[in-house]
Amino acid sequence: MVSRAEAFCPGHITAFFEICPDADPRRRGSRGAGLCTSLGVKTEVKVREAARQRIRIFLDGEEEKAETTLRAVKKLVGDRRLEVYVLSEVQLPVSQGFGMSGAGALSTAIALNEAGKLGLSRDEVVGVAHEAEVESLTGLGDVLPQSLGGMDLRIEPGGPPHGVVKRFEVAVPLLLCVIGPPMLTKSVLHDTEKAKVISAEGRRCVEEFKMAPTLENLFVIGRDFAVKTGLAGNRILEAIDSCAPYGKASMSMLGNSVFCIGNAEMLATILSPYGQRLKCEVDQRGARIL
Repeated sequence: MVSRAEAFCPGHITAFFEICPDADPRRRGSRGAGLCTSLGVKTEVKVREAARQRIRIFLDGEEEKAETTLRAVKKLVGDRRLEVYVLSEVQLPVSQGFGMSGAGALSTAIALNEAGKLGLSRDEVVGVAHEAEVESLTGLGDVLPQSLGGMDLRIEPGGPPHGVVKRFEVAVPLLLCVIGPPMLTKSVLHDTEKAKVISAEGRRCVEEFKMAPTLENLFVIGRDFAVKTGLAGNRILEAIDSCAPYGKASMSMLGNSVFCIGNAEMLATILSPYGQRLKCEVDQRGARIL
């Protein structure tokens, strides 16, 4: 007999962050701030008992390895002899700072817990997805805020029960624009000197944002972080500054993309020469069963 369940996890955009290493993957992660997007990953999981364990993952109809999601499934299934099919619809570009790896892992974990009747708590499911992401080096701090929705300030790094996130309800349309090629999180994290600069600037930005955690400051401090870390190339900065007359824009970490608020029609026109544009909103509900 086949059991099935569906779940959705919002995307997540980080405006600035501090890298927080730890030998324990449940404590490892980042401090920072960002917001969740109404576009994310929708996943259906089908489970049945089998003679041997088998896991297959499909992204937008194509079978993929999907390392982060696969790692989460293996952690949840353990040595159970189950056949698991994961069917995910990825609604935003990958490796562009939109948290798709975390969204894929968390939506899968939530749906698998339901379909497989694993009986795990919400915190444990979120914690497993967080571990899978940091161990795969596809992200550091998306999963916990993705479980909550809204705008977030990540005060302490890690997944449950260690991570501490302050959530703010923000209702506003967003415009996203992909400007350059994908940026692999692994490549940035493996650059020791770059990581030192990111952590120092990220720590400063977190303390500054804590004093006035507003949506406007998320963009202002985020742009400052993008410049001072050297993560933003000339074209990214040009796109951000071109939006200034009509709203606020900043770089999505870590990706060659920007996110904006303001006069959506004018911002879309201004950004049209830069690349693919996508409209969404701030997700308020976080990851959930459908």
